[in-house]
Amino acid sequence: MTNLVPGTFFYIGEKMKNKIFFFIYIATILSLLTSPSLFIKAEAVRYDPELNWQVLESPHFSIYFYQHKQQNDGENNSRNEKLAQEIANIAEETYSQINTQISPPKHHHMQKIAIIMEDFSDYALGFASSFPHRVIRLSLTAPTAKSFDMKFKSWLKIVIAHEYTHIAHFEMTGGLTTAIRALFGQIITPNALQPIWSIEGLAVYNETKFTTKEGAKGRGGRGIDARYDMYLRMAALEAEDQFNTLDQISGYYLTSWPGSTAPYIYGQSLIHFIAQSYGEDKVIALSEVFCEYPYLGFNYAFKKTLGLDLDELYQNWKEYLKEKYQTQFQKISSHKNLTKSQQLTNYHYWVDCPRWISTSAPSATEDKIAIKVSTPHSYPFIQIIDPSASMASLTYSTIKKQSLVKRTYGKDSSFSISPDGSKVIYSKLTDYNQFYQFYDLYLYDLKADKEIRLSEGLRLRDPDWSPNPDPKNSQQIVAVINNSGTNNLILINLPSPLPISSTKTQSTYNLISKKDIIYLTNFDDGTQIYQPSWSPDGDKIAFSAWHQGYQDIYILDLNSTNIINSTLQPIFHDKATDLSPCWSSDSKYLFFSSDRTGIYNIFAFSLLDKKLYQVTNVISGAFQPAPSPDGRKLAYIEYHSTGYELHLLKLDDPEQWTEIEYVMPSNLKDNPEIQLSYQQTDRLKNQNLITNPSKSNYPVHPYHPFASFWPPTYWLPAAQITENDLGIGFSTELEDVLEFYSLPITITYGVLNNNLNYNLDYYNYRHYPITNLFLQGSTDLNPPVSTPNSWWKEGKAGINIYFPFQGQTVSSSNSRSYRQIFSLGYQYEKTYLAKADNTNQTNQENIASFKLSYTYSDAEKYGFSISPEQGQAFSLNYEHADKIIGSNYTFDKFIFDGRKFIDLPFLHQVLSLRLVAGCTSRNILDEEKFKLGGHYSANNLANTEVDTFSLRGYKSSFLKGNNLLSTSLEYRFPIANIEHSLKLGPFSFFLERLSGTLFIDMGNAWESINNSKESNSFWHDFKTGIGAELKADFNRKYDSPFTLRLGAAKALNEPKGYDIYLTLGTSF
Repeated sequence: MTNLVPGTFFYIGEKMKNKIFFFIYIATILSLLTSPSLFIKAEAVRYDPELNWQVLESPHFSIYFYQHKQQNDGENNSRNEKLAQEIANIAEETYSQINTQISPPKHHHMQKIAIIMEDFSDYALGFASSFPHRVIRLSLTAPTAKSFDMKFKSWLKIVIAHEYTHIAHFEMTGGLTTAIRALFGQIITPNALQPIWSIEGLAVYNETKFTTKEGAKGRGGRGIDARYDMYLRMAALEAEDQFNTLDQISGYYLTSWPGSTAPYIYGQSLIHFIAQSYGEDKVIALSEVFCEYPYLGFNYAFKKTLGLDLDELYQNWKEYLKEKYQTQFQKISSHKNLTKSQQLTNYHYWVDCPRWISTSAPSATEDKIAIKVSTPHSYPFIQIIDPSASMASLTYSTIKKQSLVKRTYGKDSSFSISPDGSKVIYSKLTDYNQFYQFYDLYLYDLKADKEIRLSEGLRLRDPDWSPNPDPKNSQQIVAVINNSGTNNLILINLPSPLPISSTKTQSTYNLISKKDIIYLTNFDDGTQIYQPSWSPDGDKIAFSAWHQGYQDIYILDLNSTNIINSTLQPIFHDKATDLSPCWSSDSKYLFFSSDRTGIYNIFAFSLLDKKLYQVTNVISGAFQPAPSPDGRKLAYIEYHSTGYELHLLKLDDPEQWTEIEYVMPSNLKDNPEIQLSYQQTDRLKNQNLITNPSKSNYPVHPYHPFASFWPPTYWLPAAQITENDLGIGFSTELEDVLEFYSLPITITYGVLNNNLNYNLDYYNYRHYPITNLFLQGSTDLNPPVSTPNSWWKEGKAGINIYFPFQGQTVSSSNSRSYRQIFSLGYQYEKTYLAKADNTNQTNQENIASFKLSYTYSDAEKYGFSISPEQGQAFSLNYEHADKIIGSNYTFDKFIFDGRKFIDLPFLHQVLSLRLVAGCTSRNILDEEKFKLGGHYSANNLANTEVDTFSLRGYKSSFLKGNNLLSTSLEYRFPIANIEHSLKLGPFSFFLERLSGTLFIDMGNAWESINNSKESNSFWHDFKTGIGAELKADFNRKYDSPFTLRLGAAKALNEPKGYDIYLTLGTSF
């Protein structure tokens, strides 16, 4: 069957210019539709089948929440419903606020805006989509201060204000686009074509504006974030202009620092600058003009609204920031000398969590420092730094050889070194039970060089080791547990010694269960806790906590006889964001990072005399303090314009410390705003984020997928062009809000042959396994008299069932994530095949077959990778056709496609191997035989539907047979990271990087041979090709990558020749 391709043609006026502009606009929309993430839309979400979904209806929103089937008591069943009521109240308030700024849409909606309440990940998520439904996905897990300003009263208010701004922004139309929207439906969202910095900048601007607490300026949103301000300050002040360019912030595609957060950082500042310089009404006017004339470009909207083009505005904004930050620099440096420190790393991304490791060996001269490193050049890892050595730069050696613990995914968690320096405990963000992604505890034994998993599905992070082992031979760990968006501090007793065996795999350990958890706090109001730190004397635990709008340092004073009698005391209770407490070796001082001066610096609090000192005075930002065991040095993280790096500071200079005013807060017991209780429990307590009583009691009903599945919310013109026909029609998609069921439909009418062509592809994600039903083909609307009942003339129909699974490879110290899918299916195909007598006549053939497939991949690639760098991927596929199930032929078909990636001793250089082997029955149809030759792309693993394979240097399908054996060896190497846009007329493509490939292909496709003498000679028929390729990796603003390859190949066997080609996609 020929693929059905959406397409359309319009005539809208007499002037050719308007026709061209409009066609460009339509073509842009249709071309972007090939991206699955055009409207910030992800792949189908698969939720746990054990969840019962309910819907709460408010005037403008439908709140989707869930309950576990096994939870039957009233308290548990009402928990999420109460939270849904709170979300509905916040959403309705936000709807009224933003609609006073952005006019409500002019078009009618059959459905309300959906808000899906999720607690399936320990990673903070906010997500908005206006196509095919208006949907906000809301994660109950709040972000950490590493990525988000914590000066907000409610995380729910922040995320709803941000995501509803996206919905309202995308709903805007004007003039011609309003008419097009009325015709085609929700797929027409012209403001989605704006650069991402503008889209995210407006959302951050509104999250700040509409979450500012009345009477308390600066209470929420990233628009007032000291960390975002730091990013821009250092871009302006460092020796060279370190600002990202406009094209680098126009999409989510930037890999270099600050990565995909660049549109947020720059966008919020640019939007604020426009509002401050020209008025907030101009911010909205820009979008009003653009949504009416999107085909004239974003620059046209700037000229029409502000009287200057975008480049001029960007330059004015940079000059404004440079002047602002230069003034700030002079003020800070004149008040006190800037801190002088030693920079120990140069990773140009994110170094975090310094921890000292005491060296007890007599020959050792200095303790070492363990750090956590996140970089787009590799997986995240924990590394040991020798402060006396030269600066650690990014090399293959540091990543592959000096990394202590590999793949520590999840940047929002810290780690801890055991008191004897022999073990590391840390958290990883890993898949759990197929449908969840939670933090769990892992332990790495340095002596055994072995990693073991301590917990599974318990949502534990930020562990810290007790300095004093328990007398009963147990080791105590304090950690943070997350549940329903609320954090609590817990205590865990590990057995001592730990049962680490060199013969057991890491997956066989399960040392921590729910019954082992001892709660030290029992918050139930959305409190967030970060990085608990045990005092060296073992009597206290300090931690940073966000509670009802304040991010402060708390100390839990442990009672050694009864932990229930422990007391909790805040060190501060003010508007500053206080983070990462760490004790001095004598437990007299508590070091921490704070933005209380407007810039993050390191401070020290004296517990004896209740005095507060500023330790550092930096112009950038200082974080994560870690005093050395001898108290003479301080390791900390300092920000540069290229990222966070490890620094070392001498602490024995008293002039460095400046005493500042300290206001002691009241005790928590006297503070009605914070109340705690303690419990030791064998199960997790249900908790919620509700901070205010519900203002309304909205009705609730069970979720019915069909209510949003039908009718469709959009359609598009479709065109089908074949050798002897022209089809015109439409494409649409049916999908429910929770994406349980999906049915893309394309139907066209063949105007020349009077055919009805159709393509339906139904997926059921509601239950496991995933089910797929498909039907594609054509019907003759005027069938011949001889076959009057042949309603289905040509096409395919069938069913596929998929069993996906993910996990971790079994390895003592180097496990990788893997994904695998087993599938089985049945397919019935009608096709017309040419007769062998060359009379241009055809026979109708029916092929019915069962199919089995298994795919596996643990291949691993990183931000700057030009290819997967480690691991392997392969697929095994089998097809059996038989007359018993309706086929005209009986045959078997088998194909294997395997790929192996080996990292070489230089960054991002890879040796890649591919092996393809296939065989079929000798009586298989000629069209089903394997074909070898040409330069085809193979982004995905092969299956039984694929019968054409590459042999570069030779003509396409040069070899043909029912057996196939082909192999490729490629040496892949990076050439340059470009990270700038290439403009082709109205279209812009972001060129990420260039790389090169040297390759050799070998293969043969041949017919089965009975003669043993001839079968021994078929190896002489193998063909070999060699060559080179230049590969360009592109991206579009919604992170839709594609690859362009320019290659030259030479055939080494007859018929010898050369092949020069330009094609899309990767070789494999």
